[in-house]
Amino acid sequence: MAGIKDVAKAAGVSVSTVSYVLSGKRSISSKTTDKVLKAIDELGYIPDASAQKMRGQLNHIIAISEPMHEGMNQMQYNAYFMQSAWQARAAGYDVLLLTGADAVSDIERVTHSNLVDGVLLLDVEERDARAAQAFRYHKPCVAIGLPENHKDCACIDIDFAKMGARSADRLFGLGHRQVAFLRAQEIDYARHAGYVLLFRNAFLARADEIGLKVFESGPVDNATFDARKFVGDMLAQSPRPTALVSQSGVNILNLAVTALMAAGLKIPDDISVLSCGTFLRDEPMRRPVSEEPFEPERLCSIAMGSLISAIEHRQNIAGEVTLIDPKFINRGSLAAAPTDAEISTSRPIASARKSRDLEGELMD
Repeated sequence: MAGIKDVAKAAGVSVSTVSYVLSGKRSISSKTTDKVLKAIDELGYIPDASAQKMRGQLNHIIAISEPMHEGMNQMQYNAYFMQSAWQARAAGYDVLLLTGADAVSDIERVTHSNLVDGVLLLDVEERDARAAQAFRYHKPCVAIGLPENHKDCACIDIDFAKMGARSADRLFGLGHRQVAFLRAQEIDYARHAGYVLLFRNAFLARADEIGLKVFESGPVDNATFDARKFVGDMLAQSPRPTALVSQSGVNILNLAVTALMAAGLKIPDDISVLSCGTFLRDEPMRRPVSEEPFEPERLCSIAMGSLISAIEHRQNIAGEVTLIDPKFINRGSLAAAPTDAEISTSRPIASARKSRDLEGELMD
């Protein structure tokens, strides 16, 4: 079996450097760290001495893996990290936040050195390498999300597939037969963010099953989204949609709501609005919108409780899945479908100037 000297020789560094990379006690350059981790991986080295020393003992530190990426929703990112840290602290644990792009290597570095007792995965993607490689950590691992390959980690999440189907049923039950669907940011679809795909696929499938016609927006991006064009295209449908379902964040949704108001539509009399898989609490909204939200506090409490129990009681939780029922928050933006939808299609869209004025008020 390979030892620390073998790793040092293969990486072309000193034994002490390998030790520092594993312990994190000193700052080592990313180039050197990469060489050491590559040697560890190729040799299959496990720091036995550290394992012997720490046997039966806990550091009371949990690694939270939440890589930073372009277009990330800072409100959601902060909410999940803060709730996770709060729950850990309440149980007597500190947290170590891992934000690097090479997430698997980062997790291996802190787990192989026994620096942490367990791992929590946030911002989980459909094909998440961190979850797929969880067997390499040799520590309990919990993901807030439901990746395709999760046989070696536990998963806690909202049932977004149920949310999607239930949202279609909710609108159908209110008499809506044509709805518009405002996509999440395209970058989230491109990186296969799990919850985004689960909700959309379930919503569209259920809508097709019950006969709910869906007009779906084009690609959405914070920097280029044209709310007035989206609403114009929506109202040009015949018959026009009587409800809007949005997966977009607060900025995009506010612009869409503003454009609907500029077009002379009243919410919910002329059009219902439902936001799903979002986190609008405490956000400055143009008008309150009913929501099936993320629940960071609830999810992080369940996930951290499961992880700490596995750590302290040496439980094998790999492969366990817990899906919680979606929560509905009624903020008064849903109503029965109007009976004069055809008449509403002739309603002129407000002038560009009026639309800009409304958007200016929102920015103020």
